[in-house]
Amino acid sequence: MKIFLLPGLGYDERIFENLDFKDYAVEGLTWIEPEPAESLVPYARRMGKRILEEEEEVVLIGHSLGGILAQTLATLKKIPKIILISSIKSREELPWHFKMIAPLRLQYFFTKGLCLHTVKYWGKAHDLVTPSEQALFKSMVSRHTNTYLQWALKTLSIWEAPKLPATTGICQIHGTQDKTFPIKNIKKPTYVLENGSHILLYKSSEAVSAIIHK
Repeated sequence: MKIFLLPGLGYDERIFENLDFKDYAVEGLTWIEPEPAESLVPYARRMGKRILEEEEEVVLIGHSLGGILAQTLATLKKIPKIILISSIKSREELPWHFKMIAPLRLQYFFTKGLCLHTVKYWGKAHDLVTPSEQALFKSMVSRHTNTYLQWALKTLSIWEAPKLPATTGICQIHGTQDKTFPIKNIKKPTYVLENGSHILLYKSSEAVSAIIHK
């Protein structure tokens, strides 16, 4: 069995670095640059090429937007298990303000520079508390372009959950203090971690690792 890790919007594979996968074969994916006007399915084919070509049984672990990408890939290849971490499984779980981004074209106001220069103001509220945590976040965001960040935000805004095969099981892990996707919107999560934030996989890694192995 091969495990593929799909990071959230603006993050990279380092967001998974505190998780313990024991002896499993694990590969982290990195967001690629979108083509002009590219929709999620063709983008998923390109970014997930290694997954789609993998001959072993595949399990996908997706954080935030990576969980949305994982669900898209499950429509292109038989995936027995998806583990969503701080992610959503339906449009009903998406907060209303995200839904307004694409219609109002607000994604164009979201730039890498804005994100990097303002994290010191909003970071602590989203559990980026220490200087090292904020530095890691800045390092991850710095790897991306404005084109990708704006494409990703628009993609999230217009996302409609695909119909997954009955053979694909979903395990949804969510924290009670998630400020991005509030727990009140999440319908019947599989596991709820008290005081877990949107980056609970990084800050509550021991508990998340135990759930993954279970």
